[in-house]
Amino acid sequence: MRLGGVDEWFGGWLKVTEDVAQKIDALGFTGIGLHYPGDPMEQSLDEALRTKALLDAHHIDIVQFWGGYPCIICPDEDARREGVRIGRNIVQRAAELGAQVAGIRPTSLHPTSQWGPHPLNYAPETEDRLVRSLSEMAEACEIYQVPITLEVHVTTTLRDAETIRRLIDRTGSSWIKVNADLVNFVSDFHAAYHTTELINHVFDVLGPYILTAHLKDVVVDAPLVVHISESRPGTGLLDWDTLFRRFEALLPDGYALIEHLTDYNEVTKARDFVVGKLNALDIPIRQ
Repeated sequence: MRLGGVDEWFGGWLKVTEDVAQKIDALGFTGIGLHYPGDPMEQSLDEALRTKALLDAHHIDIVQFWGGYPCIICPDEDARREGVRIGRNIVQRAAELGAQVAGIRPTSLHPTSQWGPHPLNYAPETEDRLVRSLSEMAEACEIYQVPITLEVHVTTTLRDAETIRRLIDRTGSSWIKVNADLVNFVSDFHAAYHTTELINHVFDVLGPYILTAHLKDVVVDAPLVVHISESRPGTGLLDWDTLFRRFEALLPDGYALIEHLTDYNEVTKARDFVVGKLNALDIPIRQ
């Protein structure tokens, strides 16, 4: 497998500098996931390519490229179309930058959070709107020859492996794939305490669709009623042996990215754990 990270610790696409590129390189990462804070076409291609050149100089792949957009599952058709328009722009810019995938999230009907829970996120009509939006974005994938990887979470329409597979199949597009973020599938204490079962199930159901993975851990907290939180890799309940073995068997050249750490020292600790675990499992880290 190949190892990389996500950009939270330095602030995203617009914060890439020579110093940042050197720090990514020093971590031993050969790839990075990057967020643009809106429609990436707001930035000129020339300026975007200058950022890419900084990464290229250090042989750092752009693995996942994201942008920000309005809700693509909302009943307001004008808002949905605007979300799709920007989603198609993300696909185009990802292709122009040589990114391996364009990252797309399903959004939410929650009033303030695109990852927030809402009962209608799971409604049949919401699924229909998501299928329509993804199908329209996939048209751009065909034009620009770069796939989408879906970001998934139990709070969203993309809530479990079976639903994700069914909705991708409904689009009829081979360009729509999945980012395997296993912690985002943890919906209750049973799943948190039985991550081996969860990991195997996700890979069994979604294996043909997985292109990338995110690495983080999961912990359960004491306050009532139910509190399940992310944590740094190696500090929680996730069965890393099973995750790494399944990912390596499926995608030996695929990227797994350490995610959601905002401090460089924490990224370093996570890197040390991941590298140590891969070495113990005799799984090579490919360059």
